[in-house]
Amino acid sequence: MELAYHLWGTRPGAELAGSPNAENRILLLHGMGGTGALWRPIAAALEDHYAILAPDQRGHGKSQIPAAAGSRNVPSYTPLDFGQDIVETMQALRFHPAWIVGHSMGVRTACAAAHLKPDWVRGLVLIDLGFTGVAGGGLGEGLASFIRKLPPRFVSRPEARDFMARECPDPAIAQYLMAVSVTHPSDGSVSFPFDHAALIATITAARDASVRVWVRELAERGMPILVLRGERSLVWSHEEFEAERKLLEKFPNVRFEEFAGAGHGLPFEKRPEFVARLKTFL
Repeated sequence: MELAYHLWGTRPGAELAGSPNAENRILLLHGMGGTGALWRPIAAALEDHYAILAPDQRGHGKSQIPAAAGSRNVPSYTPLDFGQDIVETMQALRFHPAWIVGHSMGVRTACAAAHLKPDWVRGLVLIDLGFTGVAGGGLGEGLASFIRKLPPRFVSRPEARDFMARECPDPAIAQYLMAVSVTHPSDGSVSFPFDHAALIATITAARDASVRVWVRELAERGMPILVLRGERSLVWSHEEFEAERKLLEKFPNVRFEEFAGAGHGLPFEKRPEFVARLKTFL
């Protein structure tokens, strides 16, 4: 599936080849419930020197898959499905080789895409999602339960914020969802740019998915990998983070770092520091 996308620092199509940033490509992958547009403030700090691609992933934004008429079947939402979408989009835009940055759900997508096309990936930045376990982190079933209860529409932003405060298992995720929400000027109601059924299917598919084998496979190939965790994250515990570090400590091309004072929304909560670290890594 070729995804809808945002492209900054260059122009699409054949013009990419003539761009001064053509050889410095970064692909940014949002977390669950987000869209590529979330990366705009970060892209603004990079676009003078990099071509930046930020797709709406499967089931999100303008990449939602319409249900077949009369069908109760939900399309597949495994990490490999997400990764294949990235490969097809990179191919269509000739956007490779590229660095891939994945946040939260985007970690699984980044690893899957690199597994499918390792020669198209210069390196990975994996932000605040565990490599195994229920939905890749500590919230697990609590997050799935929350998504199932999340109404598709609220009468107003205050009503939406009240619901988030009561029901969301992580304040950082609540803030994230409010940031991507859409206020409709006709009546002031609030909705979200994703398919609820797709999110539930994504969580279900990730329940038994482990990307650890892909991370190790890529580490063995010598791919540069930077793994980041927010110190205050409720999604990926410090203990799980350290366990993964221990398993991969023999690979000098893999670095694990924690950001002090940051939660799960690390790239957005600590934007200047994150951008500086990203530039150094690249």
